[in-house]
Amino acid sequence: MQRSSRFVLLLVIVLAFAGMAAVAHADVEKCFKEIKGSTFDPQAKLRFLPENVNSWFARWYILDNAKKSIDITYFIVEQDIFGMSMLGMLHKKAKEGVNIRLMVDARGTKGLTRKLIGQDILQELIKFKNVQIKVFNPVHRRLTSLFDDLRKITASNHDKIILVDNEYLITGGRNISKSYFVDPKDIATVYRDTDVLVQSNKVANQARMAFEEEFKAGGNFHIYKDLFGNADDMAKHLDLAYTAMRRHITGGGLFKTPIASVSAKTNKLLEAYNKELSTYKNMQHYASFKLFQGERSYPTRILDKHSIHGTRNDITKNLSALMDACQREIIIQNPYVVLTDEARAALKRASDRGVKVIIHTNSPMSSDSLLTQAMFIGDWRGILKDMPNVRIFGYKLATKLHSKVFVFDRSVAVIGTYNMDPVSEQINSEVIAVTLSKPFATQVALRIMSDVGHSHEYKIKVDRDGSVTTVFGPESHSDKKVIDKLNMLQKLQWLRPLI
Repeated sequence: MQRSSRFVLLLVIVLAFAGMAAVAHADVEKCFKEIKGSTFDPQAKLRFLPENVNSWFARWYILDNAKKSIDITYFIVEQDIFGMSMLGMLHKKAKEGVNIRLMVDARGTKGLTRKLIGQDILQELIKFKNVQIKVFNPVHRRLTSLFDDLRKITASNHDKIILVDNEYLITGGRNISKSYFVDPKDIATVYRDTDVLVQSNKVANQARMAFEEEFKAGGNFHIYKDLFGNADDMAKHLDLAYTAMRRHITGGGLFKTPIASVSAKTNKLLEAYNKELSTYKNMQHYASFKLFQGERSYPTRILDKHSIHGTRNDITKNLSALMDACQREIIIQNPYVVLTDEARAALKRASDRGVKVIIHTNSPMSSDSLLTQAMFIGDWRGILKDMPNVRIFGYKLATKLHSKVFVFDRSVAVIGTYNMDPVSEQINSEVIAVTLSKPFATQVALRIMSDVGHSHEYKIKVDRDGSVTTVFGPESHSDKKVIDKLNMLQKLQWLRPLI
């Protein structure tokens, strides 16, 4: 009889916890389904891309197999072998008749957007009637904003979108540069970032709308053909960059230089490509790469936000709504945590409800933004004091954290470009992919928790009089010179709305 009573009691407890989990899932599921502004595809095929090399291979694959159209927008496109080979890929596809639209940001991609030398490379692509290229929000188009709103000058296109044949989409935190695609075994200080690959016409249409609303916005600069022609044949540079990358990633080796049929300048460039590629020993297995490896389909949608020059913001309010819907856990991985009033209020409401919140971000020794980190080290104690259910972790590996990911009750996962700072909330254009799936969200959460294992937890002690004592903080593990510099930068609080 006693055993039966214990069994019944245990069963009730198990059912109660199961019910709580079901309610939690139902709350975030309901929130996901009720998001306005875009429909979701219940059968979008997804691949999680947390690893640098596979993320590059995925881009290379969908671009190389493009048949009809390519739309690309990036904040940063560097003139290293990654940026040049991607442009070389676009040059190849332009010759095949694929319709191409490319937009780069005036602030993030300065090298390619400068007149005379920089634009020569982009002008090589514009020779094709099926190619359009724009530069987002160049400063010379917004000089009157100096007397109106400085944010209109600083506003960037922070979207990262590759859209192919209106079917395949890659978005996330990565820009086009070696820092985002090289294996950490080859360069220890590359970025730790996250992308997602989506195969879905419906989701692709949403990404296409996000692309077009910024591409067609006023104030952008249209790249035109050079009336006098290029001083050097940039077409050869692009074709060689494409071929050099393709040879290397497929295990075909490097070019033998010098090449008699090209100029001394081109040979010098090719030698630089060879030197760069020779150090990337862990990215030569593209021949065995498969775009999907048994991945499943899950309900997914795209949410978009215009820059300050537009009106759309489907991201901020819906992230707050998902935080409000959570019953158990919020996991945030973000490189730049400078909480706005709205973000802070949403997290406090969650903490007050008893929701466990994990914030994984950069430490002073891993961040690439000292000003952002300065604001964070001035904030973190207050966050922990006001929100007892929040835990904060600072990354401690040589790699720099750049991943922008949210997981809600391990049921909804968000991967995109949106940082936890005023710039993303109020100034820049942003885009995110939102997925409803326990298996996918759990996969994303586990990867973040693996990163948390390589991090310092920041802790405080709150005394009876309300004063805060640091138990372990950024200054406990960081170089004193860096901390001193951050403490000085904290005095620049007037810059907070711009970072």
